[in-house]
Amino acid sequence: MRAQRNIVLIGMPASGKSTVGRLLAERLRRPFVDTDAVLEQRHGMPLAELLQACGAAGFVAREEQAVLDLDVQGAVIATGGSVVYGGRAMSALREHGIVVLIDCPLPVLARRLGDPAARGMVIAPGQTLEELLQERLPLYRRYADITVGCDAEPEAVVEEVIEALRESG
Repeated sequence: MRAQRNIVLIGMPASGKSTVGRLLAERLRRPFVDTDAVLEQRHGMPLAELLQACGAAGFVAREEQAVLDLDVQGAVIATGGSVVYGGRAMSALREHGIVVLIDCPLPVLARRLGDPAARGMVIAPGQTLEELLQERLPLYRRYADITVGCDAEPEAVVEEVIEALRESG
């Protein structure tokens, strides 16, 4: 595991990217960056308001630009769930890091998620969580260098990520 490379966590909203990311960064003594927080700070509003103000396409464009503007090395980066819609953002993340998919089954996501609108989640009107997962999963898998499950306690997921990083070199 090369210290200068970022560790990038991708996955569905509520998969635990931020929670696992904070714990992983602490454990590895690396800086932690949450791109959702970067986006909120940059635009001065919660994700849900930003999504409502600029629509899904505008939100994804702003998310992609925020990722492209990141200038970090050796950090743990938790991304927003819709980051995989931005091909340039994903290319940049992969170029400077190793991408870890936190793969979460639908029942766990549904239990954790709550109200998608309140969360600022990019989802088409009338689209179900299952349909969104089916749409995004191929993208997540395309970009992931490593995949870990999310159905354990966050500390156990962190251990799984660390072990997978060791195995990947």
